[in-house]
Amino acid sequence: MSEEEDSSEGRLSYGDLFEDWEISVARRVAAQFLRNYPWLQGLDLNDLVQEGLIHWHFHRSSFHEGKGASARTYMTRVLNTQLKLMLRQQLTDKRRASHVAESLDRPLGEDETTLADLIPADEIVSGIYTRVDIESALEELTPLQRSICDLLSQDYPVKKVADHLGKPRSTVRDEIKRIRQIFFRKGLGDFQD
Repeated sequence: MSEEEDSSEGRLSYGDLFEDWEISVARRVAAQFLRNYPWLQGLDLNDLVQEGLIHWHFHRSSFHEGKGASARTYMTRVLNTQLKLMLRQQLTDKRRASHVAESLDRPLGEDETTLADLIPADEIVSGIYTRVDIESALEELTPLQRSICDLLSQDYPVKKVADHLGKPRSTVRDEIKRIRQIFFRKGLGDFQD
């Protein structure tokens, strides 16, 4: 695919591969996606447009006139679905990375220094007890409360948590209060945020 930078607006040119309306739809959908998820990092409008157009290129042949939707509407649906899949993958990767365990005895470099060498022993013991306390608190949470914690830990705002779970914001706020009470009872007030 031949791409050239359009110096007047910093946009990519796709030659004859896409019609102007297709590029316009892709830009609009990508811009709306970035407005809906401003907390996502590392996403660029031109990258999302390009990703969307590539996906559209391989799926536009599945559009059939007369099935009720216009080509623009169909393309918007296809691109929104693709962007949501990309979002879900990014969140999955983030969760996976946050659960990677590192051994305190693994050498950090050539000099054989370990994390255990760098962390004072009383902090290691304190950390172990804190982790057990946190795990104990998490076991008391309902599945809904765990889902809320998971989404909040990914920097979802309360409105997005409510939308994602299909619950009213008031319900999510009430559950957050209950979660805080559980953490407070366990002496984990510092770990509520």
